[in-house]
Amino acid sequence: MDWWSIKISGQTVARVSKEIEGREDILATRIFRRTMTFVSNKLWPILDTIVKHHQDPTVKRQILSDIELKILETIGTEGSIRTDRLRKKLKLEAKENNSKYHRSLSNLESYALIVGVEDPHPEKHLHANIWQTWDKRTRNGMSRGNLSYSEGLAKLLEKTLDACVLAREDEIRKWFQWSADVQAVKEDLLENETILRADGHLISSRIRSINN
Repeated sequence: MDWWSIKISGQTVARVSKEIEGREDILATRIFRRTMTFVSNKLWPILDTIVKHHQDPTVKRQILSDIELKILETIGTEGSIRTDRLRKKLKLEAKENNSKYHRSLSNLESYALIVGVEDPHPEKHLHANIWQTWDKRTRNGMSRGNLSYSEGLAKLLEKTLDACVLAREDEIRKWFQWSADVQAVKEDLLENETILRADGHLISSRIRSINN
């Protein structure tokens, strides 16, 4: 099946996706399996705690390459900058930098350290994102939470499983870039029966509520 040929209310997935991406209360990230993931502002306070952890200078140096650090710094300095202009500013326009540059952007997105939205008014034949840092993009859309890093991880795992309802447990480690940190909170959630386990799967506790 060609995913992009599917229509929703008569509109292509690409068109609907673009409309969602442009909303103020939803942002596009790659936090889930490094694929396009739309995150409602209801979840921003949870994700904010996790982003703040990875913004710590010591943690950043452990998880990001030199070019990723430079990209993040430049986007932060510029406030908002389009993909092609960012690349020019970093002097990465040479063809041999294509893969490295786009891989770096994708990696920063997977930690939600940067957020992009397609330029609604590009030059002819040009499709490019406008990039902002997480803090810049979310500053007017949420109240900052007081969760610890582990509490944020637990809440995000719980909410993600609520959306999935059922997931193979051995797949959980592929969900997030910070999956190694998720393992401990997963066991806590199971112990508290916030999520359930059955036959190698994790199940949202919403199922129990429905059955009752």
